[in-house]
Amino acid sequence: MEERNTSLLVDSLQSKVEKLIIQHKKAKEDVKQLKDENLFLQNKLSETKIQLTDVNEQNKVLKLAKTLSGKEGKSTDIKLKINELIREIDKCIAKVNS
Repeated sequence: MEERNTSLLVDSLQSKVEKLIIQHKKAKEDVKQLKDENLFLQNKLSETKIQLTDVNEQNKVLKLAKTLSGKEGKSTDIKLKINELIREIDKCIAKVNS
């Protein structure tokens, strides 16, 4: 009788261990998938930050141009200031890309 109980106990434990192994494999797959998704989202966030910076810089240039355009006889100065800002933006973009 005790041998039968031991056999049932071993079978039960073996079944539980097999279930745990299956759950462990699934959990490992889930973790890998979540890590991949996290990496993708981090890259997307980085790209979005760069785009936001670019848009903000363009906005600054446009606001400055609008402000300066109200002053008569200063179109050459305005163009020079805009070109200076564009060069500064290009330097920033180059630093971000490197």
